[in-house]
Amino acid sequence: METNGAQDVVRDVVVGVDGSEGGYHAMAWAAGEAARLRARLVVVHAYAHPVAGGTVTAGPRAGDPRAEAEDLLSRARARFERTARATAPASAPAGVEFAVVRGDACAVLVRHARRGAVVVVGRRGVGTFDRVPMGSISSAVAALAPGTVVVVPRAARAQEPRRVVVAVDPRDESDRVLEAGFDEADRAGVPLTAAHSADAGMFAGVTDGDLAWLERLRAEARADLEARVARWGEKYPAVGWTVETRRGTAPGALLSALRSDDLVVTSGRAASLQVGRARGGPDRIVRHAPCAVSVVHD
Repeated sequence: METNGAQDVVRDVVVGVDGSEGGYHAMAWAAGEAARLRARLVVVHAYAHPVAGGTVTAGPRAGDPRAEAEDLLSRARARFERTARATAPASAPAGVEFAVVRGDACAVLVRHARRGAVVVVGRRGVGTFDRVPMGSISSAVAALAPGTVVVVPRAARAQEPRRVVVAVDPRDESDRVLEAGFDEADRAGVPLTAAHSADAGMFAGVTDGDLAWLERLRAEARADLEARVARWGEKYPAVGWTVETRRGTAPGALLSALRSDDLVVTSGRAASLQVGRARGGPDRIVRHAPCAVSVVHD
C-alpha cells in the first residue's frame, strides 16, 4: 500500500471464498479495500482432490473437484456482479479477477501475501476457508502470512469504517502499525485512536510506593506514545487522532470498546498491548473482534 512513499504500492487485494455467507461478506469488504487502495481485486477459491487408493472420499461417486470449484466461483462472481451494480463506479476496484487454484487454502493465501498482496479472509464461515482440525484458516493465515492480512467477521461493516483503532504496545519500538493505521484512516477519511491498556488488578498487594512508581511508568509510556502518534499526525494532517488508555487486561480491554464499524490495526507479533506484563496476543483479537482486523507484519 502507498503511504507517502514509505511503502510499496499494493497491486492486489486477494480474498478467499468458500461458498459461505462469511466468505461473500469478506469479498464485499475486500472490494471496498481494493477501491480505497486503487488496487486489483482477486477472488480465489482453493480446492483439493479427494484422497484415493482405498481411503475415504467425498462419497461413492465423488464429483470432479475442479468442476465443483469452478461452479462455486461462478456463484461468487454472480454475487459480486449483483453487488457491483448497486455500487457507485468511483468505489470500484482497479480491476477484478476470479481464480480457481488447486491446493491448500492457507498455503494459497500465504503465497499471495508473499507476492505483496493484501490478503482478506472471512471468519467463522462453514467451509474450507474458516475451519481446519488445528484451528481456523483465518488465524493461521494471519499468523503465517507476511505483510498485511485482514480478517473480516460476518458482523463487520463492509463500508468505510467510522474510525481506525491501532492496538499499540508502548514497548514496541516499531512504528509499522501506527504507519499502517494512519494510512488506513487517511484513505477512509476517518479519525484514528491509538489504544493500549494497563491492568491495575495484577498489582494487588503491592505497596503504595510501588503503585506510585507504576503510575509514573504508565504516565511516561503514555507521553512517549502520544509523541510517537503526534509525529505520524504531522505526516497525515487530515487525520484526527487520540490516544486512549484503558484499564484492564489486554486485549480484553480493547475488545470491550470495539464496534462492528471499527477497523482494528494490530501487529502480527505475539506481543501484549499491556504495560507491565505480556498477556494475550493478536490471535484473540482476530478471533473475537466484532469488526475487521488488519494484522500487520514487519
